[in-house]
Amino acid sequence: DEEEEEEERRAGAPQPAPSPAGASGGSVPGAAAVPPGLPPDAVQVDPNNLPPEIASDPLLMKQLQESGLQKVARTPEGTEKGRHAFQHEGRTIYEWDQSLEEVNVWIRPPPGVTSQHLDINISYGHVRVGIKGNPPFLDEDTGGEIVVKESFWSFQDGEINLNLQKMRKAAMWPSALQGQGQLDPLAKQEDQKRLMLERFAEENPGFDFSNAEFNGSVPDARGFM
Repeated sequence: DEEEEEEERRAGAPQPAPSPAGASGGSVPGAAAVPPGLPPDAVQVDPNNLPPEIASDPLLMKQLQESGLQKVARTPEGTEKGRHAFQHEGRTIYEWDQSLEEVNVWIRPPPGVTSQHLDINISYGHVRVGIKGNPPFLDEDTGGEIVVKESFWSFQDGEINLNLQKMRKAAMWPSALQGQGQLDPLAKQEDQKRLMLERFAEENPGFDFSNAEFNGSVPDARGFM
């Protein structure tokens, strides 16, 4: 009869293919959303570290640049491992690093300057550094809150050191001073890793975590506390 013939036609008709996971209409828990128009297995690449097959293709690179691909400005390294440098017009203004409990800023004043010439003030969220009788060299808000009574400055071997004790232990400072030399994503990840390893070492004395690695993103050291 007609009903049986209709069911046979439906059974023989091609069925739509299921949507791949992550495509429109479906998602994978924890997976980044794929912009419309891209394949479901598309992955994001680091503009600073493009795969050789892409970087060596001049036509493809031109197309990517025209589409708005830009390199991320990398945070300059300091003179010692772990230090970051804030530079302006090719000149290093200061270097800095951070640990769970403190941020250290190093400034090299002009030759001939001694500690007696310096005018330095450290307050709750602000530092001022200069030479007496002159406009300050630095007069900026800090990258985080500090404990004033535990913070201090020193002058040794021709270099000023500001030791700023963090108000919030293990807080991640994106920069030593606000609006100056904010860490790029890779440098921020390295600092976060350093803070986490320091946290592990603090909680597990006697163990060496210097060569430890993390699978995936590095946890927040403060949130881990």
